[in-house]
Amino acid sequence: MINHLRGDFGGEPVCRELDLSVSAFNARRRRPKSARRLRDEQLIDDIRRIHTASGETWTSAG
Repeated sequence: MINHLRGDFGGEPVCRELDLSVSAFNARRRRPKSARRLRDEQLIDDIRRIHTASGETWTSAG
């Protein structure tokens, strides 16, 4: 969200409005992705692939 808004408003004002220090934002941005984040990204890729292969249909299992 900050990356999206900082082009229009600048990073410091956006962080200030979100009550987040600029140094914390920069530290988080430079940190490697967590195992959870990597796993979630893989699941999203799998879901998109399966959804496309199904003809972009959805049915509830129940």
